[in-house]
Amino acid sequence: MQVSSGASRDDLLASFTTHNEAAPPLDPTIREAVAQGLYIRYKQSRHDMAEKDATEKSKLKENDASLQEGWNQLPDHLKASTRAQADDIPRKLQLIGYTMIKEGTEKAAKGEILEEFSEDQLEFLGEVEHNRWAAERIKSGWQASGQRNSTTQQTPFFVPYSELEQKWKDVDKDMVKGVPELLRKSGYRIYKKS
Repeated sequence: MQVSSGASRDDLLASFTTHNEAAPPLDPTIREAVAQGLYIRYKQSRHDMAEKDATEKSKLKENDASLQEGWNQLPDHLKASTRAQADDIPRKLQLIGYTMIKEGTEKAAKGEILEEFSEDQLEFLGEVEHNRWAAERIKSGWQASGQRNSTTQQTPFFVPYSELEQKWKDVDKDMVKGVPELLRKSGYRIYKKS
């Protein structure tokens, strides 16, 4: 499915809102730390991409000035976006039959810890993340366009995950790949739902 720049907001949104099962929210005591960890991971992933691709290197400087800054300098809307990504972790885990549990609890002591996602889980969760991101952007007024421009809120990435270039799929997968470590650093682990 190719999403044209002339598609209506509702049509765009409908194409990205799958897997909307409700899940418990992320524990607010760890939300900020997880969001900051996600931002650092995204920033590193984009810089790694730029090192491999000269075109991406110039685009990175033109279109992603926020990647040159630290968390405290990020505009509020980008912090909110990253917090929303963190808040979506419990839902993503639920979609693959897992949950997060605070370490040291009786429930945690009974379960088997998931240390890292399988390749199939990463691919699925990468697609879920892409769809979450696209729906969030559409709701906040972004438009489909052939070129990416953060200032005018235009993006060429309102396409199905299957149509993304591999380097962009890898960014989505890298974001979810870091979740077990980010949760561990915050005192939580991932367990199979019983």
